Amino acid sequence: MKKAIVLFLASIGVLFLLIKGAYWWSNTPPGRPPDVSANGVFLWAGHLGLPAPRHGTWIECWTDSKAGANKCRLTEMDGTRSFEGTFLAGTSRAVVPQSELEILGEQTSQSVDLWVRVNGETVPLVFLRNGKVLIPSGAYEEGSAKLQHLRQIQGR
Repeated sequence: MKKAIVLFLASIGVLFLLIKGAYWWSNTPPGRPPDVSANGVFLWAGHLGLPAPRHGTWIECWTDSKAGANKCRLTEMDGTRSFEGTFLAGTSRAVVPQSELEILGEQTSQSVDLWVRVNGETVPLVFLRNGKVLIPSGAYEEGSAKLQHLRQIQGR
């Protein structure tokens, strides 16, 4: 009887560790593809709430001084580039300096209703640590309207 209890408790412990490990693994960003810079942030695609395969997209933004614009690139987990384009800063449309391009990954990926379609690709509005938001220039009017609606809802 004592052996059965020990075996049962050990089984429960192993099961607990397996579940905990599965949750840890499913919530850890995948390895950064070689072409994604250290400034790149992983955007999680919808959470299932269960241990499930990781899925999402890497995003990185930079200031292109030659073009006088901000550019952002989306890269799939396997390293495939899915989108690259010019982004404009909120209502000012001003270029954001490289030193201020710190992406808030969680806010950007969780605002799925703020993603827009550009040339057949779904692209996010990019939330930055300094409070600015980068909007894809190819869908600026739509993105700006969505951002304004969000701010009205939040009372800002």
